[in-house]
Amino acid sequence: MNGCTTCRSRGLVLLLDDEQNIRDSLAEYLSDCGIATVRAESAEDALALDCLDDIAVAVVDIRLGGMDGLEFIKALHARQPAVRYIIHTGSTDFQLDADLRAIGLSERDVLFKPVLDMALFTQAIRQKLTEAGS
Repeated sequence: MNGCTTCRSRGLVLLLDDEQNIRDSLAEYLSDCGIATVRAESAEDALALDCLDDIAVAVVDIRLGGMDGLEFIKALHARQPAVRYIIHTGSTDFQLDADLRAIGLSERDVLFKPVLDMALFTQAIRQKLTEAGS
């Protein structure tokens, strides 16, 4: 699903990636694991979601058209400081900047594409949901 026409509960996981096949496959996998998701292909679309208040965890790609993933995290954090983040990037040289560290992100919050062990991906999301109180 794109948008939030069927959002009904808190504790949603936002999948923000400009590649539809990645969004869809992650959403299907997480659904099979009992984790509710909402998808967005751009940071701007994600920030406009009707159910933004229901997002507990955001899985964010860094390279996006328009606003990049790092700016998205900073913008969402300013509006929703309780949201937890996982950076899901194909940029193998990615480094967290001081602003992201100040938000609370660390190297353990960065998963590099492709994630070969999806159990690690699910475990990371469940841990973030727990931290968010969802």
